[in-house]
Amino acid sequence: MSKVKDNIEFDDNEINKAGMFYEKGSTIAIVIGALFFVGGAIIFINQDSNLEQYGAFGEFFGGIIGSFWSLAGVLLFYAALKTQAKEFIIQRQQLELQRDELKLQRNELKLQRYETELQRKEFERQTEQLIHQNATLAVQKFENTFFHLLGLHNDIVNSNESRELGKKWAKELYLRFIGNYQRISGREEELNKLELIQKAYHLFPKRIEYFDRYFNNLYYVLNFIHRSNIEDKYFYASIVRAQLTVFEQLFLFYFGLSEFSNSEFKDILQTYHFFEEIPLDELIDMSHTEYYSQDAFGKIKKN
Repeated sequence: MSKVKDNIEFDDNEINKAGMFYEKGSTIAIVIGALFFVGGAIIFINQDSNLEQYGAFGEFFGGIIGSFWSLAGVLLFYAALKTQAKEFIIQRQQLELQRDELKLQRNELKLQRYETELQRKEFERQTEQLIHQNATLAVQKFENTFFHLLGLHNDIVNSNESRELGKKWAKELYLRFIGNYQRISGREEELNKLELIQKAYHLFPKRIEYFDRYFNNLYYVLNFIHRSNIEDKYFYASIVRAQLTVFEQLFLFYFGLSEFSNSEFKDILQTYHFFEEIPLDELIDMSHTEYYSQDAFGKIKKN
């Protein structure tokens, strides 16, 4: 028990003793006054006295009895004060208890707030872990599909290499495509350059055998990257570009301008700077770069 509470209990005991003392004293004073009153009455009844004696007798007993009863009143007043003091002490004890209870409640609220903060931080940590895990799973899922498609592309390349032209199939076919373009341009001078490209590719005899499946699969790989939610799409597009030889890139350049391609494929090639490393001097005509936006060539400036 605290010192404050010990002092309060000590005062309470003293007040109880004082109150009992004043109550007993007032009772004694009242009894003595009553005895004097009874004794005076008996004496007054048993003696013959004149009026003057009655007056003196009354003043004498009245003064004594009044003094005792006045003393009793004073003692009762002090007893009442002590009772009020006791009530004040009880109220102060109650206030002390309420203050202690408020302190306990405040401490409990602090603990609850601290626990809530810990729970919030734990929830945020778990949320971050879950987001990280989901991101990791998404990347793994994406890469599994991506490398599977890339594997199909390599299978197509191997299939082309196993044909009559061997490993130089792309170079051989590109040189034939150039010859085909030049022959058409010499015969049909009314066609513009884009129309010449489209007709040369359309009439290219080895297109169906080597390139239809090749470019379609390449489109699906790049479109898969483009439509995914992966962060560094350019990185994965660069991996695809790294699989292509110089002549495959040159042929892709003209395929993107042919009627067998589509605007979405051309946009993808431009978005991921797919011709950033293409040897421009190997093109049939440098002016053909005008059919692509500057984005297709990355940091390379078109002449």
